[in-house]
Amino acid sequence: MLLLRGLESHAEDVGSSHVGDRQLPHCLTKDYQVVWRDEFVGDMLNTDNWTMPSIKVREAASLNSDGTIVVEGGLLHLKTLWRNEKVHASYIQTRGRHEWKHGYFECRLKFQKLQGHHGAFWVQTPSFRSFTDQPEKSGTEMDIIEWFGSGRRHGWAGMNIYYWGTTDKGVPGSVRSPSIPDFPKMGGPQDGSPDSPMKDLSEDFHIYGLLWTEKECAFFCDGVEIMRDVKAISQIPQYIVLSLLCSHWERPRL
Repeated sequence: MLLLRGLESHAEDVGSSHVGDRQLPHCLTKDYQVVWRDEFVGDMLNTDNWTMPSIKVREAASLNSDGTIVVEGGLLHLKTLWRNEKVHASYIQTRGRHEWKHGYFECRLKFQKLQGHHGAFWVQTPSFRSFTDQPEKSGTEMDIIEWFGSGRRHGWAGMNIYYWGTTDKGVPGSVRSPSIPDFPKMGGPQDGSPDSPMKDLSEDFHIYGLLWTEKECAFFCDGVEIMRDVKAISQIPQYIVLSLLCSHWERPRL
């Protein structure tokens, strides 16, 4: 995982849009530099980078019980466990440690295969409900990627921006910005799922990215742009979330 931010216009040109031996999305200009990263070295989560939410239950699962978050072999493993007749899910965040306004965010990850829970890499606001129909002030939920398990006939994955706005019923609530992801650009279909427009994201690692600027948000998979939004653009600092959660509607599939 890494985060890049643009330097000020007077700053020295870093001279390359490469990180290691990998090409970053071509839309990144040369004045971006790495300002934060976590390679998950060692055998414990780095608490200088990550915190856990204060809530202990989210929808159909308890959060962050023993064994749900494992750092091993340079990888972070988020797990869903069945223990004491309960589902135990996992959620880590940079809230309280690191928050950023604008930049390029990316993570290399491999998703779970089973349905009934969903993995996600997202950027969240600390003030989601503070202002109605003003995402630039309240911030947004930017779902860089969500995956709901292999073999689904619909609802395979998600890329979304949500903000607190006026719903179709005329009352305040969570509203999805209308941009639609072009999932066929991610390859596919899944084996055994001919209706799927995309490959099975649980089969291999992929790099998912978000370029968030003052004017727009662009979403990427392996350097290919999948979605772009210009309507709901946050102008406040936000934090990263990595999670494997279980919602009430999907719980019976476990």
